[in-house]
Amino acid sequence: MANDWRAELNNIIDNRAKMTRAELESARFVQFLETVAMPAFQELSAEFGKHDRKATVRQTSISATLSVSSGDTEEISFRILSRSLPTGIVPYAEVRMRKGQRLVKAESNLKGTNPAGTIENVTAADVIAGFLSYYRAALDSGQV
Repeated sequence: MANDWRAELNNIIDNRAKMTRAELESARFVQFLETVAMPAFQELSAEFGKHDRKATVRQTSISATLSVSSGDTEEISFRILSRSLPTGIVPYAEVRMRKGQRLVKAESNLKGTNPAGTIENVTAADVIAGFLSYYRAALDSGQV
């Protein structure tokens, strides 16, 4: 009997993934970028082509970015990054938009103030809605 629990403990420890917590979170976030953020950005990008805008989509291991330009002027850059909180990995947007001659920077959660806005709960529709709210603000300034 005494050896049974030791064998089980050894099994648990030996079979555990050898990745650190940070490496596991990074891998989960990259998967979120590939399955949620990038498809949303690709949909938006395709639509911008129909409206004489140039949309550029980029992904790295730590972010995904959608930039939209009209002619030589970048109207908006919308980048999704992550924060590690006790509730989970929370994606957020870092936004840079042009208002007249100046650039304005902002940050926003993709689920508003919802604490359940972890990568498990954020959808492509949330990403698109977040982007559109900032893009509307950039264009409503009337100076883009």
